Amino acid sequence: MDSLNRTNLQNIINIFEKKTGVDLGKKKRFHPFKMTLVTVALIICFGSTAFAVSLFSSLSGDDLEISAVYEGNGVVSVRVENKSDKELHFQPVLKLMQWKTGEEIEPLTGKDVSFNNTSIPAHSSGTMLIDLSEAYDITLLETPLADNDWYFFILTNNHFAFGQDWMCSVDFAEYDIIPTEYPTPIMPVEADANLVAEIPEELRPYFESYTTDPSERNALSEEYLALCQKLLDQMDGMVVPAVSPMDLTVIDSGQTPVFDTSVPMDMQLQLTGLHRRTTDGYDKKIGSFDTEQALVLSAYIPQRKGDIDGGVDVPLIYVFTYEKSQIATPKNYAFIRGRLMTFEQMEQYKIYEDEWYVCYDASHLFYSDLRSYVESMVSQRTDAYFDEQVWERVQNIYSYYKKNLGTLLGYRDSGMFQTETCLDNPENPVSEQNYPVGKPNWND
Repeated sequence: MDSLNRTNLQNIINIFEKKTGVDLGKKKRFHPFKMTLVTVALIICFGSTAFAVSLFSSLSGDDLEISAVYEGNGVVSVRVENKSDKELHFQPVLKLMQWKTGEEIEPLTGKDVSFNNTSIPAHSSGTMLIDLSEAYDITLLETPLADNDWYFFILTNNHFAFGQDWMCSVDFAEYDIIPTEYPTPIMPVEADANLVAEIPEELRPYFESYTTDPSERNALSEEYLALCQKLLDQMDGMVVPAVSPMDLTVIDSGQTPVFDTSVPMDMQLQLTGLHRRTTDGYDKKIGSFDTEQALVLSAYIPQRKGDIDGGVDVPLIYVFTYEKSQIATPKNYAFIRGRLMTFEQMEQYKIYEDEWYVCYDASHLFYSDLRSYVESMVSQRTDAYFDEQVWERVQNIYSYYKKNLGTLLGYRDSGMFQTETCLDNPENPVSEQNYPVGKPNWND
């Protein structure tokens, strides 16, 4: 990089004064030492911002799955699957929290936690080892907690910044759990025959086979996307990619719905999650481009019987957003989970429209029967508890957002509230005082 000359420096100072309103004294005599300090401050400011933007972050659509197993003697193995295009570098710091009290467990004075294998490459899995033996009272941690309480880590790659910290539950003690309380998988993971029949024959094999191996899954996805492009290049028209504007999101209506009567009212919204994802619940690509994202509303279900909040994510509602200027042409299409549709065909699924974007609820393209789909999701996990009460919770979440999602979509940026329209209730303007719903995603 070329060194800064006086003209470069003055340009930076002008930008700084315009952004901050601070007068650095342009008419004063030039002081090389003072100006050097200003320059360093500006470089640190702009450099830090650019660096933060490039880091792995759920706010940028980066996705991961994380789980922890206590190995004994204060050592915890944390399994991480990085679903992003970015490499993930955990910082060697953590917060150890107790769930019900919300209090942080303080480490012993002057002792550090030991971390090993903190970097997880893009589109791969790895195991990070965390040794707490020197930093915490392990005897205390291994003492069972009462009333279905538990511990969890908060891990980070950027000083616990929002969107760059992740929660991960960990059990340090054996609990008296009756194995029969956990139902066996109800059905194998298999394709939804009703939906597969509507997908072009060339693309069906991708949706008919499932694998838990990340490298094999990524290879199948690459083959699928290449085949999609080959088929779509032969058509007359253009596929419009789904977009994911970060400021357009689900906001709180100000009223708390009841999803599960066994959960306190102030925790009801913590039973839901909101994510931006490029894949569905089976890790299949949702669009014809690798970067296409949908806004996904999920239900959280317990990991153990008696847990009052959710832990396992079941994606329920898939919202696809398109730039309004791109969908007006008759020969423009949407491509969702192997299906090519005109926007005239998509019209019946439209739930929101404003000056810039149009949103569609495309959940019908991901499953044809809600109960079978949820049971299939649960059957993939060994850490999910599912019974009729949990099923009722999922139904309530699904029904509420199916009915109200169109009126809950809105902008975080107050400057864009003036022209938005909720199709389900055009006379109900969105308040800029409302905030996003859902608890922080434990896996993202």
